[in-house]
Amino acid sequence: MNIPNTITWTRVFLAIIIVFLLLNGFNLLAFVLFIVSAISDYFDGYFARKLNQITNFGKIFDQMSDKILITSVLIVFVELGFVPSWMVVIIFFRDALVTTIRMVALVSNEVIAANYFGKLKTVTQMFWVVFLFMETLGFKVYMINLLLSYVVITVTVFSGVIYLVQNKRVLKG
Repeated sequence: MNIPNTITWTRVFLAIIIVFLLLNGFNLLAFVLFIVSAISDYFDGYFARKLNQITNFGKIFDQMSDKILITSVLIVFVELGFVPSWMVVIIFFRDALVTTIRMVALVSNEVIAANYFGKLKTVTQMFWVVFLFMETLGFKVYMINLLLSYVVITVTVFSGVIYLVQNKRVLKG
């Protein structure tokens, strides 16, 4: 296993710990680990390029680890009453649709890497999660979170539509 994929696996493992910590009221520690996880998303890509260790597995699993991290944390925020469930459903639906398209492409030995809009979606979601954590820590950021939630949903839907348009050939089978 190479360095970038090890970093990606670590992000998945940290997602489990973050969920456990959030559910048990250790919000500050969960927040710190989320920041570490979010930053690791940059470093796995950096090291993959720098060390010439870009793999098909890494292209897919890096994106999946982001989905695991963000969706897991958002589900906990739904349970804690910070996020409406319909928003997480939209995020999950978009991610499931994109993952399905990637899986169909794999059957044809094609790997579809993330595009700019998918990366923007991930960054806006991580940014929103940071502010949700701040709210759990007592910061008065409710209105910022409300605004960010609608920005995230808009970017998520837009990036999904762009992804469908860019990869419509895959859908034609």
